[in-house]
Amino acid sequence: MTKLKRIAAWAMNLVIFSVLFAGSCVGPGVLYYESPRWSLKTVDPGDAGSFYVAFRSKDGEAPEQVYVKRYRFDQDPGGKTDLQYNLQNGLHRDRGSGKESASITATTDKQGGQLVQVFVTGDTPWTSLSEYRVKDNKIYPLRHANSTGWLLLGAIVCPIVIIALAKRIKRSVYRWMRIDPS
Repeated sequence: MTKLKRIAAWAMNLVIFSVLFAGSCVGPGVLYYESPRWSLKTVDPGDAGSFYVAFRSKDGEAPEQVYVKRYRFDQDPGGKTDLQYNLQNGLHRDRGSGKESASITATTDKQGGQLVQVFVTGDTPWTSLSEYRVKDNKIYPLRHANSTGWLLLGAIVCPIVIIALAKRIKRSVYRWMRIDPS
């Protein structure tokens, strides 16, 4: 019976350690990916950064086809007559021409304008979120954020912590199953 208990304890220890180790590697990556959603900052027009704008062609192509383009904060993105910046309400997707893809959410507000959020994946900082208002086919940048780089330190620190806790995890499993660890 002791041999069977030791094998069960070893298997349980392996499963617990594997789940914790995988979570400690994946968790910081997911936090890094999602970090633009909670770190949005007001756009400073004199800033050297850039943001993304979603648009569709006024005529010729399917009206549901949405494209995304990068603009600098100090550049005026609105006013082009061949582009339509007002989008249909809801969620849109743009696969992009390169490695990046975008998820666009458009919502019409009470004042007649439209609030648009463009979440781009595969961008230089890996992910970014741009938020702007469209009124009379003119764009007014509101907020923007890129992925928070220091969160990737967790992908290095967390596995080291889990490895350091491996002996405690093993002792806890042995104690729980009432097995002598020697």
